[in-house]
Amino acid sequence: MQNTMIFVMFALAQQPAPPVAFEDLKPVLKKHCLNCHNGERPRGGLDMTTKATILAGSDSGVTVASGKPRDSLLYRMVSHIEAPHMPPNSARIPESELVMIEGWIAAGLPERKDLAKTRSLPTTPVVMTPKPAVSSGETRTNAALATPLPTPISIAWMPTGTLARPLSGAVSVGSLTIPFGEPDVRVLRSSGDWLLIAGGEGGKSGKAVLHKATPPAVRREFGEEFDTILAADLHPATGRIAIGGPSRIIKVFNMNDGAQTHAVKDHIDWVLDARFSPDGLLLATSDRSGTTLLTEAESGAKVYALRAGGASVPTIAWQADGNALLTGSSDGWIRLWDAHQGKEIASWMAHQGGVMAIAALPEGRWLSVGRDKSAKIWSAKGEVSAVLKSLPALPVSVSAGSNGNVAIGLANGEISQANAMTVSLPAITPVVVSSTAKAVPADISSRQSTLASLEDAAEKLKLDAATYPERRELTESYVSLCRSIVLLKADILKDQGMENKR
Repeated sequence: MQNTMIFVMFALAQQPAPPVAFEDLKPVLKKHCLNCHNGERPRGGLDMTTKATILAGSDSGVTVASGKPRDSLLYRMVSHIEAPHMPPNSARIPESELVMIEGWIAAGLPERKDLAKTRSLPTTPVVMTPKPAVSSGETRTNAALATPLPTPISIAWMPTGTLARPLSGAVSVGSLTIPFGEPDVRVLRSSGDWLLIAGGEGGKSGKAVLHKATPPAVRREFGEEFDTILAADLHPATGRIAIGGPSRIIKVFNMNDGAQTHAVKDHIDWVLDARFSPDGLLLATSDRSGTTLLTEAESGAKVYALRAGGASVPTIAWQADGNALLTGSSDGWIRLWDAHQGKEIASWMAHQGGVMAIAALPEGRWLSVGRDKSAKIWSAKGEVSAVLKSLPALPVSVSAGSNGNVAIGLANGEISQANAMTVSLPAITPVVVSSTAKAVPADISSRQSTLASLEDAAEKLKLDAATYPERRELTESYVSLCRSIVLLKADILKDQGMENKR
């Protein structure tokens, strides 16, 4: 009996391996390769999104040799036979996935299974790793009940007054749960009957999903990204949707047919926020380098580049009339910009440690939250009129409804709701602003803090410019930032001299 079993196992081992087609390989490539080697920014000149682009090769030449895995640069790099090893700075991909790449090349690079040739593979051992023990179903259920809700990184008021908030792979809208299909919901935007949901999984995938709740119900998907989406917005009146994220590219789609109309590739770092102007003519997008771009929503043509001193800009908001734009920076400053001239109107230190989110309120006012665990209401001139102190957790998002209702999302999963029209927020304390208060603080310590942030950003840009010498915009940004640093240093030294004379 034992000899029979050994014979059967030996016979099975000699069976030809099932053919591997490119359609089987796509999940493996998406998991390990497409974050760097995609059509938008193909690193090393290699685009691996389709069989045709792989066959086109890279800056190093031919990537795959049909029927010859061991002679193929792709296989040699992912199997760590030849440097540089791929994926970079990572362990070798699982053996089972490596065998799939080997099998696809050995089978003649077939596109579909019906075109694949069944042939034996070289004897490559398959290493099976035992799965860790799984706890009992009862334990998992109890753990799930004890797990707090996900951090509401983004929240949105619906026209009905219902608040939409993220769940794990879904969105809650009142008693309704809308499945999303990706682990993290990063952005929620509501306009009219429409709700836009965007997010994904860092370094792997991302998408945006549009829902219309009123009959006829509509569900459309936009983008098939290789990284999560961090910024998104919609403008139903003009029929446009914009998305962006770590790819540094802004993509604009037609809401009706899902076609991409254009892309903006002028950002030099991760895109963090995106907002259409109220009239839909302009699109504002901000990034980690401290730049906010104003582009034409229809064509993507650049209108203005607004610089925020080198600190990242995680949040932006339009004034209701579309004449002004507010940006909140990680250095704690809020800046008000003239959208028609691209000039700074006013700026002020709003939150020590950084601004987390801002939202426009009626009558030209603004609501902001920051790392100092406070929420503040500002006048159009940057004067604080109310402060909500002692928040129970770090505020991470805000949303304002048309009737003055506001919601503040907290890092502990809670959402605080109130009404900003009457300034009746719980624990709100009105602040009397002195007539001598200035919108732009002139104290030296604040500017020294800004200077330190600028110098850190300059070092990062310097490194990026040296790494990618072909990208002139990096060098130009670095030189421009150095000029700003020199001017700020001179300003600080001048004021310090005046203080010493006193």
